[in-house]
Amino acid sequence: MRFAWAAELMLVIVPTLDARAARAQSPAAPQPGRFEVAIGSLWTGHQALGSNDANETTSAGGSLTLFSTSSDLASAAGLEGRVGVRLRRRLEADVEASYARPPLRIAISNDFESAAPATATETIRQFTIGAGVVWYPPYRVRRGSRVAPFAMAGGGYLRQLHESAILLETGRFYQFGGGVKYLLASRPTRPLKGLGARLDVRALVRSKGIAFDGGHYTSPAIGASLFVRF
Repeated sequence: MRFAWAAELMLVIVPTLDARAARAQSPAAPQPGRFEVAIGSLWTGHQALGSNDANETTSAGGSLTLFSTSSDLASAAGLEGRVGVRLRRRLEADVEASYARPPLRIAISNDFESAAPATATETIRQFTIGAGVVWYPPYRVRRGSRVAPFAMAGGGYLRQLHESAILLETGRFYQFGGGVKYLLASRPTRPLKGLGARLDVRALVRSKGIAFDGGHYTSPAIGASLFVRF
């Protein structure tokens, strides 16, 4: 009698556990549509650009430091646009562009003639255009979830124009990071297949440009945007 009761209980429990396991192992559903267009804001953190000394060669062949400078590009918020296309179930390719106006600060100190330290500031007009990839990991979320985590990497062209618009600096940028997309609305059978929001955190590496020594400098960046999918 006890064996029959246990057998009946197992017949109820085992299918239930199998169903839960199947749901837990099911991959996250892809975002609807193949094409994505997004626009939003991009905050870029402070970027130190290093220090330099202005030296003069003396008549004896030595070196005399006239003054020292340290430069940094302050944090700034700007605009970012992006167009993406799905290549595979979990892989997308993006083309993106951004615009911001970060302040450039140059601090002058250690003057040979004992002048007081001073800081010169100007606003830089900064443009970027680049490409990258977005990868959706096989994250095990519940079926029907609207959240899609992703990893991203990319790079491109950097253009920085000084405030007077008479001096142009160019360079490269690279970025990698990750974030999440949240689907606000989904209509797979219609031309406009989805509407959502994206939030990501990145490490942004810039080389050359207004960096006076031509080195590579890293700063944090946070992007937030709305997207539509077709």
